[in-house]
Amino acid sequence: MGEIIEFGKRQLDLIKRTICRGASDDELELFIAHCRRTGLDPFTRQIYSIQRRQRVQDEQGNWRWETQHVPMVSIDGQRLVAERTGKYAGQLGPYWLGEQVEWVDAWIINTPPMAAKVGVLRHDFKEPLWAVARWESYCPRGKEGNPTAMWAKMPDLMLAKCAEALALRKAFPNELSGLYTGEEMAQSEPVEEFQPKPKTNGLHVSTPTASDMLAQNPAAIDQATKPLTVKAEFHEKAREMARQGRETMRGFFIGASDQEKGWLTEWNEELKGLYPENGNPY
Repeated sequence: MGEIIEFGKRQLDLIKRTICRGASDDELELFIAHCRRTGLDPFTRQIYSIQRRQRVQDEQGNWRWETQHVPMVSIDGQRLVAERTGKYAGQLGPYWLGEQVEWVDAWIINTPPMAAKVGVLRHDFKEPLWAVARWESYCPRGKEGNPTAMWAKMPDLMLAKCAEALALRKAFPNELSGLYTGEEMAQSEPVEEFQPKPKTNGLHVSTPTASDMLAQNPAAIDQATKPLTVKAEFHEKAREMARQGRETMRGFFIGASDQEKGWLTEWNEELKGLYPENGNPY
């Protein structure tokens, strides 16, 4: 299919320290295989690795959360893979649909659209391949049930990315099968499980404090601090990308997930100071 991408030892070491930090040898090998298969460059965030938590059942039938490193592609990476096939003939759309609005090519309403659709054209197909992404299917929500930051700020753009990714994968299944974008998978991020209040039957029941729960289950400390660890690891990865230059950092930001973009915005001034264009020796 696309260009064959190879990595030297120094590049592999850099990927393991930054892009795939904390990944097992098998997870790293899988990521490199996807890079070679697609011809996408991980240093420009065309393809990247993220940590996802999944519920798995052990041999005793007990359920637990397990963290895995999985490859993800940016929408720019998908477009590049499609272009390299020589069969990509462009797109139709995106178009958006609202409660009282037919399909339009510009969304200027303050409320989120109900759906977005994109059609992908191939030179060897007579008709475009359409894909529709519904707001309720893809919008990630926080604990209060509200859309997360980027989805609240740019609902039309985020939903259009999902529709485009769907359409590209339908048009080029051999090249893009199993490769998803961060926007598509944002809604699948696990959130804190709801803990029902104990039934009192009219009696006073004291609610255990966080300290009590951690004392009874020391392993929960790791789970409680995990989000901080993930953010710290991503911070180091962002600093590494910034040291490679402004263009590398721009690609890194484009491919970042909704939550990661929020972190990058938070660290904006620090990261800009690391650009070699600014004369920073590091």
